[in-house]
Amino acid sequence: MSMPAEHQSDDQVENRDNQFIEICLQQKLLDTKTAGMLQSSATEQGSWIGQTAVRHGVLSPADIDIVESLLHPKNVVPGYEILSVVGRGGMGVVYVARQIDLDRIVALKTILVGSATHPTNAARFEREAKALARLQHPNIVQALNFGKHEGRYFFAMEFVKGRTCEEAVTRETVLAPAKVWMIVRQVASGLLHARHHDLIHRDIKPANLILLPPPEGSVMASDMEVVKIADFGLAVFANDHADEMKLTTADKIIGSPAYMSPEQFSHEAVDFRSDVYALGATAWHLLFGAPPLRAKSLAALSVLKSKPLVVDRSSLPVQIPEDQMRLLLRMMAPKRDKRPGSYEELLQQIDRLSDIDSGASSHSPVALGKSADLLPPDDSTSDALTQTMEMPHTEMSVASARDNSTGSHSKGWIAIASLAVIILLGGFAFVSNAKPMRGPRVYTRVLRSTPLFDGITLGGWSTDGTMIGAWNTVVAPDSSNAIASTSKRTAITRRISQTGPHRISLFLWPQSGSGVVDIDFALDSVNANDVRGCLRFTDNEILLGHKRSDFGTFDKFVQLAAPEAMHDRFVVVDIEYQKADWYVFLEEKLVGTLRIDEVGQGDAIRLVTPGGTDVRAQPPLVYFSDLWLSELAEQ
Repeated sequence: MSMPAEHQSDDQVENRDNQFIEICLQQKLLDTKTAGMLQSSATEQGSWIGQTAVRHGVLSPADIDIVESLLHPKNVVPGYEILSVVGRGGMGVVYVARQIDLDRIVALKTILVGSATHPTNAARFEREAKALARLQHPNIVQALNFGKHEGRYFFAMEFVKGRTCEEAVTRETVLAPAKVWMIVRQVASGLLHARHHDLIHRDIKPANLILLPPPEGSVMASDMEVVKIADFGLAVFANDHADEMKLTTADKIIGSPAYMSPEQFSHEAVDFRSDVYALGATAWHLLFGAPPLRAKSLAALSVLKSKPLVVDRSSLPVQIPEDQMRLLLRMMAPKRDKRPGSYEELLQQIDRLSDIDSGASSHSPVALGKSADLLPPDDSTSDALTQTMEMPHTEMSVASARDNSTGSHSKGWIAIASLAVIILLGGFAFVSNAKPMRGPRVYTRVLRSTPLFDGITLGGWSTDGTMIGAWNTVVAPDSSNAIASTSKRTAITRRISQTGPHRISLFLWPQSGSGVVDIDFALDSVNANDVRGCLRFTDNEILLGHKRSDFGTFDKFVQLAAPEAMHDRFVVVDIEYQKADWYVFLEEKLVGTLRIDEVGQGDAIRLVTPGGTDVRAQPPLVYFSDLWLSELAEQ
């Protein structure tokens, strides 16, 4: 979008760079110190500041795309003017925009240019637009326009200026039962309409329900609100004959764990009753101030959801009548055939609720099975469980189950297609003073990729005398195939054939109490005591440095906080051999760099676990999966 620097005067270049930096600071993409260093480097090199930022790893191509869109607001999508950024997800950005010909404000969702290169992302984005375009209902955000311009997909929809149910319950702690059931009824009405068009939402939760004042002249009470269902990005067609229209992401179970149905955890077929479950969990949150279940891990949460709730009503902050509680529990029944059999039935049951305006009752507890922890969330894990996520897993089916006994490897392809842009449960906070301005990161284009793990055997891995412990292929907690050791103190090497610029990508899942887990790179497979780079995972930190042996002294250069819920999922690592440095990324975030002249190039990686910190923790202490070697070239 920008005019090439060779066609601009020095004043124009300086003004352009200043505007670029100003937007980066406004969007909190850069801090002041890094921005100053970036400007100095761009001036010295005589290059465009955006290109300099990408080469040094301080901004991603997706970041550049957002900044350029804000710099040139009328050049992004014909007929629309970008006004501001509303939000950003794993593959797209939502802007507030003005539709120029009609002079109206819309929400404009665009797929990031880098993400559009992955066919799954582009297809899912297009299908969201087509799915929403089918729906014409007062309780569903309205689709307006969809198209593609210069490789960029865009999707214009009704701009709804209101508060979400999540914001409402955060501010008010709990909502009045009458208001909650009015919300539930409207959402059920909207989902009934979607059901008539063979659509399942799959991500019903308070954050995806927008509340608006009643329209002028409405018969609704002034203290009631209209609900709009938003974000059909995870919607899926229930029609068995529309496989090409399914909006699943291969190898993922998708949803927000706190509200997800048990079948979404256990890889079973989903249908409209999965949305009924999520709506029940949402209603519970609005009534009582927290999701119905909380747990320290996804595995524990899945177990709780598989069994009926036992509710000690004396512990609840609000007492509701017996029939309201029974309907809630029926909506959240672990077995789908125990939930309402249709939205029509659900609406009828809501309409028959007695004493719906009452918030007080002294009925006895309803005991139906497994006890639930009903305390409000008080840790970051609980927060993470309310966020939309993509859990690494075998492909989930719709309307019919599929064989997933062979494991899967598409996580690796996602890591290769980009810098592992799947953000499962949020990012991680930098707590270091690492200097990002190292040598340029010029090799980012993937020429070819080779698996380092075939998903079945340890073929290619050194199982000779250099191996420590008992390594094998095992089934990970998400049922995918992985490499792991059944010993606590372990190490294993994989030779790397690539001598030029390359990227090593891998997924790992440290278990609670695993202690230290090292990914050693730039390793000399012949001289085991030569210096090597090391990315170290502890129970709560990520460290980057180097060492000279498997269990020897570790010299730390970078220290970061660990990703949220790291012990409940796979996290992805990318290690790049660039021009002068090793670049290390964790979930698309730059961890840091190590100079090649300090640690060398090496010819292998080594996975090392000195042993767990918790004597009760039993191996495997960590699972490794989807390891790939990609040959890189200049973009």
